[in-house]
Amino acid sequence: MRRSFCSLAGVTVISIAAMLAVSSPTHADTVSIEAGNLYFCDVSHSGVVCESTVTAGDTVTWNNVSGFHTVTECDDSFSTCPPAGGFDSGNLISGNTFSHTFPSPGVFAYHCTFHPTDMRGRITVEAAPTATPTPTAAPTAAPTGTGATPTAAPAGSATPAAVPRTGGYPGDGVGHDASALAFLILGGALVAGAGLTALRAARRKA
Repeated sequence: MRRSFCSLAGVTVISIAAMLAVSSPTHADTVSIEAGNLYFCDVSHSGVVCESTVTAGDTVTWNNVSGFHTVTECDDSFSTCPPAGGFDSGNLISGNTFSHTFPSPGVFAYHCTFHPTDMRGRITVEAAPTATPTPTAAPTAAPTGTGATPTAAPAGSATPAAVPRTGGYPGDGVGHDASALAFLILGGALVAGAGLTALRAARRKA
Protein backbone atom coordinates (compact mmCIF):
# COMPACT_ATOMS: atom_id res chain seq x y z
CA MET A 1 0.00 0.00 0.00
CA ARG A 2 2.84 2.37 0.90
CA ARG A 3 4.64 1.55 -2.36
CA SER A 4 1.47 2.35 -4.36
CA PHE A 5 1.11 5.70 -2.54
CA CYS A 6 4.76 6.61 -3.23
CA SER A 7 4.35 5.74 -6.92
CA LEU A 8 1.21 7.89 -7.17
CA ALA A 9 2.95 10.81 -5.44
CA GLY A 10 5.92 10.54 -7.81
CA VAL A 11 3.71 10.57 -10.90
CA THR A 12 1.80 13.59 -9.53
CA VAL A 13 5.01 15.59 -8.97
CA ILE A 14 6.27 14.75 -12.48
CA SER A 15 2.90 15.75 -14.02
CA ILE A 16 2.88 19.12 -12.21
CA ALA A 17 6.47 19.81 -13.26
CA ALA A 18 5.62 19.00 -16.88
CA MET A 19 2.58 21.32 -16.82
CA LEU A 20 4.65 24.16 -15.34
CA ALA A 21 7.31 23.65 -17.99
CA VAL A 22 4.74 23.74 -20.79
CA SER A 23 2.82 26.72 -19.44
CA SER A 24 5.93 28.86 -18.78
CA PRO A 25 6.69 31.45 -21.48
CA THR A 26 9.16 30.45 -24.14
CA HIS A 27 12.48 32.21 -24.57
CA ALA A 28 11.99 35.65 -26.17
CA ASP A 29 13.58 36.31 -29.54
CA THR A 30 15.50 39.33 -30.79
CA VAL A 31 14.55 40.67 -34.21
CA SER A 32 16.96 42.93 -36.12
CA ILE A 33 15.93 45.74 -38.47
CA GLU A 34 18.45 47.60 -40.57
CA ALA A 35 18.40 51.40 -40.80
CA GLY A 36 20.28 53.05 -43.65
CA ASN A 37 20.18 56.11 -45.83
CA LEU A 38 16.48 56.80 -46.43
CA TYR A 39 15.16 53.35 -45.50
CA PHE A 40 14.26 50.84 -42.79
CA CYS A 41 14.56 47.09 -43.56
CA ASP A 42 16.37 47.48 -46.92
CA VAL A 43 16.83 49.99 -49.75
CA SER A 44 13.68 48.73 -51.51
CA HIS A 45 11.63 50.19 -48.61
CA SER A 46 12.75 53.78 -49.18
CA GLY A 47 9.52 55.76 -49.09
CA VAL A 48 7.58 52.55 -48.19
CA VAL A 49 6.54 51.33 -44.75
CA CYS A 50 8.82 48.56 -43.44
CA GLU A 51 6.44 45.91 -42.04
CA SER A 52 7.70 43.54 -39.33
CA THR A 53 5.88 40.95 -37.18
CA VAL A 54 7.08 39.75 -33.78
CA THR A 55 5.67 37.90 -30.76
CA ALA A 56 4.82 39.52 -27.44
CA GLY A 57 7.96 39.52 -25.31
CA ASP A 58 10.32 39.83 -28.29
CA THR A 59 12.92 42.56 -28.55
CA VAL A 60 13.49 44.55 -31.76
CA THR A 61 16.95 45.97 -32.41
CA TRP A 62 17.53 48.61 -35.09
CA ASN A 63 21.06 48.67 -36.53
CA ASN A 64 22.10 51.98 -38.11
CA VAL A 65 24.46 51.03 -40.94
CA SER A 66 24.85 54.51 -42.44
CA GLY A 67 23.69 58.09 -42.02
CA PHE A 68 22.19 60.03 -39.13
CA HIS A 69 18.73 58.83 -38.02
CA THR A 70 16.25 58.22 -35.21
CA VAL A 71 13.79 55.45 -34.41
CA THR A 72 10.78 57.28 -33.04
CA GLU A 73 7.35 55.80 -32.30
CA CYS A 74 4.33 57.39 -33.99
CA ASP A 75 0.56 57.08 -33.88
CA ASP A 76 -1.25 55.15 -36.62
CA SER A 77 -1.26 58.14 -38.99
CA PHE A 78 2.43 59.01 -38.44
CA SER A 79 1.31 62.50 -37.41
CA THR A 80 2.19 62.42 -33.70
CA CYS A 81 5.74 61.19 -33.04
CA PRO A 82 6.24 60.17 -30.37
CA PRO A 83 2.88 59.80 -28.64
CA ALA A 84 2.74 59.94 -24.85
CA GLY A 85 4.90 57.12 -23.50
CA GLY A 86 6.16 56.15 -26.94
CA PHE A 87 9.75 54.98 -27.52
CA ASP A 88 12.42 57.22 -29.08
CA SER A 89 16.02 56.27 -29.77
CA GLY A 90 17.40 59.76 -29.91
CA ASN A 91 20.04 60.56 -32.54
CA LEU A 92 21.88 57.55 -33.99
CA ILE A 93 25.03 57.67 -36.06
CA SER A 94 26.46 54.89 -38.22
CA GLY A 95 27.29 51.86 -36.07
CA ASN A 96 24.80 52.70 -33.33
CA THR A 97 21.93 50.40 -32.32
CA PHE A 98 18.63 50.88 -30.51
CA SER A 99 16.54 48.14 -28.89
CA HIS A 100 12.96 48.04 -27.60
CA THR A 101 11.01 45.13 -26.07
CA PHE A 102 7.31 44.74 -26.88
CA PRO A 103 5.65 43.05 -23.87
CA SER A 104 2.08 42.92 -25.16
CA PRO A 105 0.23 42.54 -28.49
CA GLY A 106 -0.50 45.61 -30.59
CA VAL A 107 0.56 47.60 -33.66
CA PHE A 108 3.34 50.19 -33.33
CA ALA A 109 4.34 52.65 -36.04
CA TYR A 110 7.67 54.53 -36.14
CA HIS A 111 9.74 56.78 -38.38
CA CYS A 112 13.01 58.71 -38.57
CA THR A 113 12.60 62.28 -37.34
CA PHE A 114 15.07 63.54 -39.97
CA HIS A 115 13.46 61.61 -42.86
CA PRO A 116 9.79 61.31 -41.85
CA THR A 117 8.37 60.40 -45.27
CA ASP A 118 11.22 58.26 -46.61
CA MET A 119 11.91 56.19 -43.47
CA ARG A 120 8.80 54.65 -41.91
CA GLY A 121 8.06 51.31 -40.32
CA ARG A 122 5.38 49.34 -38.49
CA ILE A 123 5.74 46.56 -35.88
CA THR A 124 2.85 44.11 -35.45
CA VAL A 125 3.13 42.29 -32.12
CA GLU A 126 1.18 39.03 -31.91
CA ALA A 127 0.17 37.19 -28.73
CA ALA A 128 2.44 34.35 -27.68
CA PRO A 129 0.88 30.93 -28.40
CA THR A 130 -0.37 28.99 -25.38
CA ALA A 131 0.80 25.39 -25.30
CA THR A 132 -1.69 22.72 -24.24
CA PRO A 133 -0.37 20.38 -21.53
CA THR A 134 -0.06 16.75 -22.59
CA PRO A 135 -2.45 14.55 -20.56
CA THR A 136 -0.69 12.17 -18.21
CA ALA A 137 -2.04 8.65 -17.83
CA ALA A 138 -3.33 7.81 -14.35
CA PRO A 139 -1.09 5.36 -12.45
CA THR A 140 -2.28 1.79 -12.18
CA ALA A 141 -2.84 0.66 -8.60
CA ALA A 142 -0.67 -2.24 -7.48
CA PRO A 143 -2.64 -5.48 -6.76
CA THR A 144 -3.29 -6.06 -3.07
CA GLY A 145 -2.38 -9.33 -1.41
CA THR A 146 0.24 -11.87 -2.43
CA GLY A 147 -1.54 -15.14 -1.68
CA ALA A 148 -2.05 -17.60 -4.53
CA THR A 149 -5.56 -18.36 -5.67
CA PRO A 150 -6.56 -21.84 -4.49
CA THR A 151 -6.81 -24.36 -7.31
CA ALA A 152 -10.15 -26.14 -7.61
CA ALA A 153 -10.14 -29.92 -7.67
CA PRO A 154 -10.49 -31.39 -11.18
CA ALA A 155 -14.02 -32.28 -12.18
CA GLY A 156 -14.97 -35.96 -12.23
CA SER A 157 -12.63 -37.11 -9.43
CA ALA A 158 -14.20 -40.21 -7.76
CA THR A 159 -14.41 -40.42 -3.99
CA PRO A 160 -12.60 -43.62 -2.76
CA ALA A 161 -14.95 -46.33 -1.41
CA ALA A 162 -14.97 -46.99 2.32
CA VAL A 163 -13.11 -50.16 3.40
CA PRO A 164 -15.39 -52.60 5.40
CA ARG A 165 -14.27 -52.72 9.03
CA THR A 166 -14.88 -56.52 9.28
CA GLY A 167 -13.29 -57.47 5.95
CA GLY A 168 -16.34 -59.46 4.87
CA TYR A 169 -17.36 -60.19 1.34
CA PRO A 170 -19.09 -57.22 -0.27
CA GLY A 171 -22.85 -57.40 0.03
CA ASP A 172 -23.19 -60.60 2.19
CA GLY A 173 -23.48 -58.79 5.51
CA VAL A 174 -21.25 -61.45 7.22
CA GLY A 175 -17.74 -60.69 8.41
CA HIS A 176 -14.74 -63.05 8.29
CA ASP A 177 -14.89 -63.56 12.06
CA ALA A 178 -18.50 -64.83 11.94
CA SER A 179 -17.73 -67.19 9.00
CA ALA A 180 -14.76 -68.74 10.80
CA LEU A 181 -16.86 -69.39 13.91
CA ALA A 182 -19.52 -71.11 11.84
CA PHE A 183 -16.92 -73.41 10.22
CA LEU A 184 -15.49 -74.34 13.61
CA ILE A 185 -18.91 -75.28 15.02
CA LEU A 186 -19.75 -77.33 11.92
CA GLY A 187 -16.36 -79.08 12.04
CA GLY A 188 -16.80 -79.91 15.75
CA ALA A 189 -20.20 -81.38 15.12
CA LEU A 190 -18.87 -83.62 12.35
CA VAL A 191 -15.99 -84.85 14.52
CA ALA A 192 -18.33 -85.48 17.44
CA GLY A 193 -20.73 -87.40 15.18
CA ALA A 194 -17.90 -89.56 13.77
CA GLY A 195 -16.66 -90.35 17.28
CA LEU A 196 -20.12 -91.38 18.44
CA THR A 197 -20.55 -93.70 15.43
CA ALA A 198 -17.20 -95.39 16.13
CA LEU A 199 -18.09 -95.88 19.78
CA ARG A 200 -21.38 -97.58 18.90
CA ALA A 201 -19.66 -99.91 16.45
CA ALA A 202 -17.12 -100.98 19.12
CA ARG A 203 -19.89 -101.80 21.58
CA ARG A 204 -21.61 -104.05 19.07
CA LYS A 205 -18.51 -106.12 18.54
CA ALA A 206 -17.91 -106.65 22.21
